Amino acid sequence: MGKVLQTRSLHRGLEILDELARGPASLQRLHDQTGLSKSTLRRLLATLVERRYIRRGISDGIYRSNVAIPTAAHGEMTFRFGRLVEVARPHMMDLTAKVKWPSDLHIYHAGRMQILESTHGLSPFETSKGGRADSELNLFVAASGLAYLAAVEPSQVPAIISEAQEDERWSPQRFGVTAQSLRKEITEIRSRGFATRRLSQIKQDGRDAIAVPLEQAGKPIGALTIVWRRDYLPAGDFAKIHLSDLKDAARQISSNI
Repeated sequence: MGKVLQTRSLHRGLEILDELARGPASLQRLHDQTGLSKSTLRRLLATLVERRYIRRGISDGIYRSNVAIPTAAHGEMTFRFGRLVEVARPHMMDLTAKVKWPSDLHIYHAGRMQILESTHGLSPFETSKGGRADSELNLFVAASGLAYLAAVEPSQVPAIISEAQEDERWSPQRFGVTAQSLRKEITEIRSRGFATRRLSQIKQDGRDAIAVPLEQAGKPIGALTIVWRRDYLPAGDFAKIHLSDLKDAARQISSNI
């Protein structure tokens, strides 16, 4: 009987992994899709989180897979993203505990910046609609995107711009960014040591952000940000207070990826 119960639990756990391979899911969605009771799901999900086969978002409580399985369309990418989040999460939590404002983890993917994790749920400050994991941002106006561009080899930037121009939504022209203005901005970012957002991509947002790059094996792969209410402090003044802590967290993440 014990082996039967263990086998049943294994099948149920694999069913959850199959479902998460199709995309992030809430407890309710997993209940709807698998037919398993919520109490059973909570128990299985807790085990899978503990074993790091899956993760649960800090801000949204959504479950996401960390592993590549045969039914996953993008298994290698899922594993890569999961590994980065698992490494970054404790440092992001420590950063937010220290500065109080939330931190977002971004990765460069397919010509845009994608949010993988956020500590908005841990910050005592209300920052409106930020930190939605899986959100994608325009590379040429997001603080994270500009930090990433400032970290890549200068010779690679024209190719990145050219690739983005093929899709109007992700192109620099959508926000009036030219190659000349971008080169000037990248030079300024490298000089001051951080990027800030060119503008918000969420209407009536009221937030600002500073960002520094994240690296793997010496090559930029994304960025780490701190987000705050714009009416609190200008970006330069905010950076004077918190940039050192942000850079320390980014170095720790990069050294452990």
